Amino acid sequence: MTPEQVEFSARIRPLLKRLDGFVAARVPNQYVDDICSETIAIAWTKRASLPAAGAEFGADPLLGFLVSTARFQIKNLSRRLNTSTKHMWELLQKNSASAEDVALRDTSLFEALGRLRQADRELLILAAWDELTINEIAEVLSTTRSNVSVRLSRARKRLAVVLQEIESEQR
Repeated sequence: MTPEQVEFSARIRPLLKRLDGFVAARVPNQYVDDICSETIAIAWTKRASLPAAGAEFGADPLLGFLVSTARFQIKNLSRRLNTSTKHMWELLQKNSASAEDVALRDTSLFEALGRLRQADRELLILAAWDELTINEIAEVLSTTRSNVSVRLSRARKRLAVVLQEIESEQR
């Protein structure tokens, strides 16, 4: 390996588990490796312009880049398969292999997430399940930190309202 390859590998290796988890929670298992590989290949080709390692607020901007790139790869897969985001959500409900979905499958929280708008659901999942920071989410969604904070706060409030509705329906 060249020194450049060693440096790239050392920088990306700690982020691979989170990238894999992000992708695995959104696509059927047979596509996870392909999307992760394509994402890493894109990162390699753009390595000269990738954000520097040191980041403010403890966020790694490379993780934001990887998740953002994977997100686009997932959207491309959805178009290639001629499926919609809604269909991908239904796949998650039926065929999920992620620990979060298995744990939440029969709970009111999972139902509440299904009732939310796609944008709210995605934001909550990025924050809670993917454990991305506000800065990393801002990088993924190509928006500002303050925009993410406001949207996340509103999404959490809408989730709380839906959870209350579900609880009252179950009584």
